[in-house]
Amino acid sequence: MSISVVKQYSVFIPNEPGALKKFANLFTQEKASLIAISQDVRFDSAVVRAAVNYNANVSHALTKAGYTSVKTDAICIDTPDRVGVVTDIGDVLHKKDINITTIYGACCGHGHARFVIVVSDIAQALNALESSGLF
Repeated sequence: MSISVVKQYSVFIPNEPGALKKFANLFTQEKASLIAISQDVRFDSAVVRAAVNYNANVSHALTKAGYTSVKTDAICIDTPDRVGVVTDIGDVLHKKDINITTIYGACCGHGHARFVIVVSDIAQALNALESSGLF
């Protein structure tokens, strides 16, 4: 189990074959391993959210390739995969009046799950999650 701060890049890309591959290739070229990725398609475009380790910086590569990106601090929670984990995250943050603006994740296999969350107050959220004893 671990909780860490990561960088999330939110980027609009075209909704067409090969667009995600081209986008992901920039991370490969920068040797920035993707921790998590999410894509939401709307008609002719998509919003991709890509999380990387905090020390990775791909802003310059995205800009050079013509992408407009928004870089945000996010919280990455690696936890055992169990029923109710998202409810627990929501409960801990709700009790501290912290809003979750983005969440995505998946079971990683072998009983492990990973969630990336963007919140209204990252310092307070980290403190609340770490002191909850749940993660």
